[in-house]
Amino acid sequence: MATNIIMHQKSNMTAETINTSFVRLKKLRVQMIQAGHNEVSFFCLKDRACQTGGLLDWITPILYDADPLITDESYYQLTVLADHPQLAIDHCKNILWNPALIPLDLCQTAILANLPSKGDIKNIPDSVELDAATLVTIKENALPFIEMPMKWWDFEDDDDIDTEFKGQWYFAFVSEELKDIKTTFMADITNTIDTYSAIGGVQGFIESQYKGVVLPTKCGQFTPYYINNEEKNLELNEQWETKIRHYFPTEWYPPDQSEMDAPLFSYDHEWRDVSKQVRFLFMDDNNGEHDQKSDLYARLWFL
Repeated sequence: MATNIIMHQKSNMTAETINTSFVRLKKLRVQMIQAGHNEVSFFCLKDRACQTGGLLDWITPILYDADPLITDESYYQLTVLADHPQLAIDHCKNILWNPALIPLDLCQTAILANLPSKGDIKNIPDSVELDAATLVTIKENALPFIEMPMKWWDFEDDDDIDTEFKGQWYFAFVSEELKDIKTTFMADITNTIDTYSAIGGVQGFIESQYKGVVLPTKCGQFTPYYINNEEKNLELNEQWETKIRHYFPTEWYPPDQSEMDAPLFSYDHEWRDVSKQVRFLFMDDNNGEHDQKSDLYARLWFL
């Protein structure tokens, strides 16, 4: 088994952004925990024409040639779904990882967890409950599995209100099992980008094309943090209370239950920062409008 973590260096990013995200994961020892059984490798997807230097030696570049028909560079992420030998090993788990996603303590279990291959119902996680008819359908049709964070929050001004998941943060799939999605996109690039520009972009396209099982992430495992917007983060706290809290203690999984009553974000608290239920924190800088380091709370406790 292998786990490949792929980050996309977009045109507005520097190599140091990728390096910083890699170091966060390295600090949590994701390569060491299952060494010899689950080998973890890091890749950077980037335009071949861009400067190739600057990446740390432990990160392998995956280069693509810019296509004038692809006017939204997020769609280049579909290129890793097929035709890359490093990512096509049998049973390997590939994770498209947004560099703005911050891994927190105890996230390693989620990152390194096995993702079943097509039709493999024996290795579905015990926490996922599926009825007998669904299991038969999965096996008979050899349906694939993917992992994406499910959105538990809702803001009217979000730019992705038409999508149910946050695959643009974290998108896990097995080997080349989603190559048909890439094939469909490459057959009609312009029309696809135009059609989905107002309905979720590449994430909307993936959700419409995918025919298989989305394995849910744990309750409250992923959450956004809005840079320089304490008011919106406090509103997230309110939504946490109404949409997540009632699943506890059944869905509470950290070892320390004394932290279960904490809010999502604890401003001005002696020791709390974010709920221990959260394993992944996405730094939402409003599409680059805010410098993440200009937010003192984020800089103190998360970055």
